[in-house]
Amino acid sequence: MIVETPHGEFECQDITRRQRRDYYKKVKKVFASQDTTELHELADEFSLLAFGDEEKADKKLEGLSALQEDEVLTAIIVTYMGMQEGNDTGD
Repeated sequence: MIVETPHGEFECQDITRRQRRDYYKKVKKVFASQDTTELHELADEFSLLAFGDEEKADKKLEGLSALQEDEVLTAIIVTYMGMQEGNDTGD
C-alpha cells in the first residue's frame, strides 16, 4: 500500500481486514480522547505495523522533523483505517 503525504510517498505493508477492525477500535478511542501521549504511542505502533520494525521505520522516516514524522504517521493511520483527515470517527 502506498500512502501519499506532503512529505513524500511511503510504501507500507498491507494489513488484513481483521487487523484493520482491531486497530479501528483503538484508533477511534485514541483520536476521540486527543490524549497526546496516547496519540504518540499509537503513531509509534503504526510505524512498526507499516514498516515492519524499528530499523526499517528509522530508514523510511529519516530526515523528517518530529512534526513531519507525526504528519506522515497520522496519514498512514488515516489511510489504513479508511478515514478522512479531520474526521476522527471515520464517518
